[in-house]
Amino acid sequence: MNGPDLLNLLRSGDIDPLHTHLSDLQAQFEAGTLHERDLLRAFQPFQTSDLTLGDGFQKWTETHPGTYAPHVALANWFLGRGWEARGGSTSNHVSDQGWRSLDHFLTQTDGCARHAATLTDNPLAAWNVIGLASNTRGCQLSLHDVQTQQYPDWFTHAVQDNPRTLALRRVMLLHLRTEWGGSEEHMLTFVRQQQDAGQLGQTDMQRLWAEFHSHVAHHAQHFAQDHALAVERARIAAELYPLQSEQLLIALTGANASPSERLDALRRYLSAAQQENSVPSGNFGWAVLNAEDWIKPELPRITALLASAAQDGDADSAVLLGRMQLFHPAWGTQSARAVLEIARDQGHTAAAETLAYLSEHTSAPVEQRRADILKAADLLSGEMSWHVYRQFPEFQRQFNLEPRQRFRYLHRAADGGENDARFELAQQLRAGNVELGEDGLLRPVDTQPLQASLEYARHLLERAASTDHAPSSKALKAARDRDWQAGTARRVKLRAVRTGPLRPEEPAEGRQTRVPWFLIAALIFGVFRVFSHLADRSVNPWETQPQREVSAEHQQLIERVAAGELQPVFKEDGIHFEPVDPRDH
Repeated sequence: MNGPDLLNLLRSGDIDPLHTHLSDLQAQFEAGTLHERDLLRAFQPFQTSDLTLGDGFQKWTETHPGTYAPHVALANWFLGRGWEARGGSTSNHVSDQGWRSLDHFLTQTDGCARHAATLTDNPLAAWNVIGLASNTRGCQLSLHDVQTQQYPDWFTHAVQDNPRTLALRRVMLLHLRTEWGGSEEHMLTFVRQQQDAGQLGQTDMQRLWAEFHSHVAHHAQHFAQDHALAVERARIAAELYPLQSEQLLIALTGANASPSERLDALRRYLSAAQQENSVPSGNFGWAVLNAEDWIKPELPRITALLASAAQDGDADSAVLLGRMQLFHPAWGTQSARAVLEIARDQGHTAAAETLAYLSEHTSAPVEQRRADILKAADLLSGEMSWHVYRQFPEFQRQFNLEPRQRFRYLHRAADGGENDARFELAQQLRAGNVELGEDGLLRPVDTQPLQASLEYARHLLERAASTDHAPSSKALKAARDRDWQAGTARRVKLRAVRTGPLRPEEPAEGRQTRVPWFLIAALIFGVFRVFSHLADRSVNPWETQPQREVSAEHQQLIERVAAGELQPVFKEDGIHFEPVDPRDH
């Protein structure tokens, strides 16, 4: 069974064939008759943010308690949820909501996977997901740790049980990247150790060296701005392992190389990706979107690769297809709306945002445009929540929204990283027009601002200013110490918020690899029950939209947990949801 087959079984609650298939693969792996690549590939599809899988996971863990396969799959899902919440930006652009949710889901990932590691003889897939979660927190190893081979347990246990594992060595190499707190010397020391140990075959060792050079190229381009070094090391990587021609294409694009060089690298990558059934990275999308008409001969192969990946559940490929329509309409690429709608209905925020842009771009009826914007806002899109706030009367009339929801969307926009919304909310707090309640919700008031409101306002302005938001920087410079003290602060005067159409950002260097940040075993079984509250049992992405509607109460709970406004608290009588105060983060 392939990835979509497995997810469809889980989504439909047809658990027994799913459990049997994965358990049989694990047994074959432990018997030495299945390669680690095939085992990890079977669990990889669960590394998704798909919200429609919640009920399936609950049923799976209840039907087969204390077994390995559902715990590993669930840990992968938690990791996918965390990555989705974090988003693809560099760490300084990750929103407050993104950091809170990432921390929450990484904790669940680690706890669930560590419990899984106790349930079978060779838990390679569990160690793999623990390693990926550890990478997302950032490298905690010093160069001396690497030189003396003082590696974390997820690596040492996996290699002890699997001396020839390439997969866990690749995860450790990722862990040691410069942008994650390691260095080129960290990585070089590690790769040389693996070569001297002689446990990998020649082909696997060559691939590890290729990935080393590719990681150096990535850092040189995206962080050191050394495009010559990026191209040089990417060429070495591509010669060692053809699939690294993707990194060469990215480096050549950054260096503004000739179309012929970029086209050659693109062709080499597409051939390798087709042969290895590989899914392109976010930075591949950036390279494609920054191409010109020289790319046209390869557009059929590019769109075929992306369409296949999107149909297999890769939402990022669906988003890239949509962005190709937006930024290069003359290319005539196929409509991405169908695969984007599936991804959106599974909870993928970027897909929802892309659909909103496409509706605006194709001059869809205004009611359709607003519907797409509101759906993205309800998936915690900061930009789309800001749009709802700015044009709230129109959204209120069409969707019968309550007046108090206007500030809810403002808070969601600011918490979601929209800088203009951060500035607006900060000024509303300083003006004494709103305050943040103990339940984490904004309430309209008309009073001298509270100390907590001023502290949160200052935090919002500082977050926006850290990403070069000029109005926030100006407001911080103009403020005096007394303006941040409730007893002496002056209520600021507000300016009207301007409205305008949706304008997607120009193609920026795509998804950067995720950067930094345990449930005890006794709590893990309680985690499984959370998702009975979080997922609507009627959700099926293959059904039409009217069939996918969720009750208002249910939807609100989903949104507040995902936004970090509520957190699950485990007690003797089950799970309770208690408010989180954003001012504590």
